[in-house]
Amino acid sequence: MIWRGFILLAIALVTALTVMVGRRDRDDAEEEGTREPPQPGYYMTDAQIVETGPDGAPRYRMAAERIVQNPQDQSIRLQTMKLDYRAAPEREWTLTARNGYVPPASRTIELSGDVQITGLPVEGSVPAVVRTERMQLDTVANVATSRERVDIVWGERRLSTIGLKADLKAEKLKLESSVHGRFVR
Repeated sequence: MIWRGFILLAIALVTALTVMVGRRDRDDAEEEGTREPPQPGYYMTDAQIVETGPDGAPRYRMAAERIVQNPQDQSIRLQTMKLDYRAAPEREWTLTARNGYVPPASRTIELSGDVQITGLPVEGSVPAVVRTERMQLDTVANVATSRERVDIVWGERRLSTIGLKADLKAEKLKLESSVHGRFVR
């Protein structure tokens, strides 16, 4: 008789625990369903950002159709961007790209998708245009680098290369490898 009572008590205890665990799981699922997805640190559309240098003059102006900050790591994603970059007082370059990415706490902007740099390397000359699919811009050192195919057009002059390092302030260009070009006078 005691065994029957013990078995009935054990069955009642197991049933009660099962019901309690089922309710807790259902409450957790309902709570998860009502949680909102993580929100961006900030989100801007058709935005323009200006960073000034020590002299108070704009160092660069960046316009983008969309700018989104990831709140977890503080990285920034940009879409359809244009960057007017002032490397020296009389030297301004315009960089455009479909996408941009600024890693957390970084001084570089990673550009991708139809990247183009346009500038006047010599006053009074025709603009020089550099095109590639990917490029990094170090905004402190004023250096743009790419390991991809790069095409350079400057008037009638044409060059293509794999890899490039461009010092925008000193206006020096280092072509890495597989350089092919044509210069016409």
